[in-house]
Amino acid sequence: VKNKKMINKIYKLINNKFSGFFKFIFLIRYLFLIFFVAISLFLIIPQFFNYAQKEQIIKEYLNNNYSIEIKKIENIKYGFFPTPYLQIKNFKANIFSEKINIEAKNLILYPELLSIYNYENFRVKKIKVDDGNININFKDVKFLLKKILSLKKKISFKNFNTKIKQGENSLIDLEKINFINYGYKKNTIIGEIFNRKFKINFENSLQNLKFEII
Repeated sequence: VKNKKMINKIYKLINNKFSGFFKFIFLIRYLFLIFFVAISLFLIIPQFFNYAQKEQIIKEYLNNNYSIEIKKIENIKYGFFPTPYLQIKNFKANIFSEKINIEAKNLILYPELLSIYNYENFRVKKIKVDDGNININFKDVKFLLKKILSLKKKISFKNFNTKIKQGENSLIDLEKINFINYGYKKNTIIGEIFNRKFKINFENSLQNLKFEII
């Protein structure tokens, strides 16, 4: 009986001392659940927007900030994993000039978080262009490189084929081009020429570059 009373006293003591702590943990658990549900809804709801209505805003932003003038697109889709993005499928455009034509399977925009709701103040952190082709005359190559290297906005190209022409004649084909203008691979072109891999590093300007056949 004494042992039982002692156990009850200890139980009451522990319960009184830690009941506030356990209640706090219980409350925190539900706060985290509410926070998780709210964030999930915030990211998922834009999936049901009509992006055909926002197409012109997106086109104007790309033209004004990246000098990409969209001529044709298939559609625009929204995704939220691992971070919110807009995917433009099968597009054709001019980049930096009407003379330089680009087409690709995917143009992916990573908008700032609030921009997925506020298209009146639409902003993008970076864009990625995947699986495409660029047709360009030899005399415009330096112009294109100069424009890309001086671009302040973040952009990357992945798995691109570049056809360089002299007039109407094909001069040289560069294949599987990868380029990014930010990060630790900044201003480095990697690709294939004559079935061999190459790498070009632009250290400071077009006047200072390193070309390497791998």
